[in-house]
Amino acid sequence: MYPDQAQYTSGQSGNIVIELETREDKILELVVGFYKLEQQVAEETLRISTKNGLRQIVHIPLFAEDTQWAGYGVKATLFCDKIAVSTAYTSYDIADHWSRAPRYGFLSDFRTEESGDFRDVESMNKFHLNVIQFYDWMYRHDDLVPKQDEFIDPMGRTMSYKVVREKVSAVHDKGMAAMAYGAVYASLKDFLQTRPEWGLYNRRGEPFQLIDLFYIMDITPDSPWTDHIVEQFRQAVIAGFDGIHMDQYGFPKKAIRRVGGREEMLDLAECYPALIDRASSAVKEIKAGAGVIFNNVGNYPISKTASSDQEALYIEVWPPVVRLRELKGLIDNARSLDPDKPIILSAYLPSFYPKAGNDKEWAENGALLTIASIFASGGYHLLLGENNGLLTMPYYPDYAVMRTEFAVEVRRYYDFIVRFGTLIHNAQLEDVSYTYTAGVNTEITFEGSVPFAPNGDIDSVWTIIKRMPGYQILQLINLVGLEDDYWEHGKKQRPEPQTGVVCNLLIEQPIECIYTASPDDGNQEVCFLDYEVVPHGQGLAARFTLPSLRVWTMVVVKFSEV
Repeated sequence: MYPDQAQYTSGQSGNIVIELETREDKILELVVGFYKLEQQVAEETLRISTKNGLRQIVHIPLFAEDTQWAGYGVKATLFCDKIAVSTAYTSYDIADHWSRAPRYGFLSDFRTEESGDFRDVESMNKFHLNVIQFYDWMYRHDDLVPKQDEFIDPMGRTMSYKVVREKVSAVHDKGMAAMAYGAVYASLKDFLQTRPEWGLYNRRGEPFQLIDLFYIMDITPDSPWTDHIVEQFRQAVIAGFDGIHMDQYGFPKKAIRRVGGREEMLDLAECYPALIDRASSAVKEIKAGAGVIFNNVGNYPISKTASSDQEALYIEVWPPVVRLRELKGLIDNARSLDPDKPIILSAYLPSFYPKAGNDKEWAENGALLTIASIFASGGYHLLLGENNGLLTMPYYPDYAVMRTEFAVEVRRYYDFIVRFGTLIHNAQLEDVSYTYTAGVNTEITFEGSVPFAPNGDIDSVWTIIKRMPGYQILQLINLVGLEDDYWEHGKKQRPEPQTGVVCNLLIEQPIECIYTASPDDGNQEVCFLDYEVVPHGQGLAARFTLPSLRVWTMVVVKFSEV
């Protein structure tokens, strides 16, 4: 079961797609429930006549409402003679723009053989990926829109612009935005050779370059290159894209430009904000709702770029950020710079690299912890894309394909953040992890056999505590039994499940209910918790027992309206 689009807008119609296959002729009853957070908001029931071995597709209209952004869970149960014989789950969300919840994905294969084949887009839809980066779709980095249908790209791949256009149309049909990759200061060597004054140079007078293929250009506001590349971005949006993924390489940070026969030292961090704003303005003039995403490579220079006009704060993660808790540090820092922009981490998983020959389960164990850490910390993760693909390195065509069994698990994680996105990624959330639990903090305490603390250490349960009006939210990530906490690494085993853990939570406001949910739960059900009110040193506490904690569990404390 899955929605027919990755995301919907207010007032838009849509359907939940349910695939059925039976082994005999039967009259069955299908009951479909719709949930907004913990509350059921609608239900549909219909009778279905099935045939032995015949696959049927059933469409159920969405429950929809006028909203700026909201997520919904769907549960479909098939009954035979009033006995439940099969259950399936999915989620969907409604938003006024994809930047409310940018579940970033990728496409990188635009060969002629791909023409008319949209299985890659259909697979991304099932993960609710609603904004897609078209990686290396262009003719050249300094001349983006191809002039003919078939061409050879700078990396030697034979590509089809006809296929690029088809894929743009296909992602639009699925409610996804299409972002064109564009390097902000990369030209090919021959381009620079005919315009040497447009380039950037080191102290030896040599042009900055990458693998002797991509040459670094001058991005100051008055540079001819800036005029040129912004116009290239405009042309990409005119060609049908919804915005630009503005890439950089993280170097140089300072360089020499040549102006009127003299040399000037340039601090590139000072140039990016104006370039981002100019590119954003240029694409928005072409298409309403268009925008840009800028790549802060290794978090550089996010302190300068965070306030620029862009749809999200995007960080490509590199060492020395190597531990799980450091991913949260990147997200927390970015949120402090601009609380209203969503945060996307591009955190590649080299443990899946096809040529590395690693054990798949080893890589998968580590991947779930990385995904959980980013999501629970309030970030999004550029990881998934075409054909159940998963990024292993910054050259996207070297992606790996997930095993079917692992893809099912990962789909649950994406279902989870869609249904509960307004609790996980809400801009109003305040992180109180270091002031509410562990050490001298007794607002939230845990009784178990392992430490519960906000430090993210192995052999503990990592407590990420957040609050916003009406809610207190506990994100619990299990790190017990792991050999290390490196996010790039695989893990020999999953964390050791924790059971029988008792939580005592200071009642600061009247409580309406407490419930838990977890993407590790195959049933994807909300579990309401019974609690007793007990004395606390500073008043009264709600005392309750947590269900089994495998990798990631969310505890939601919903307060009564006063």
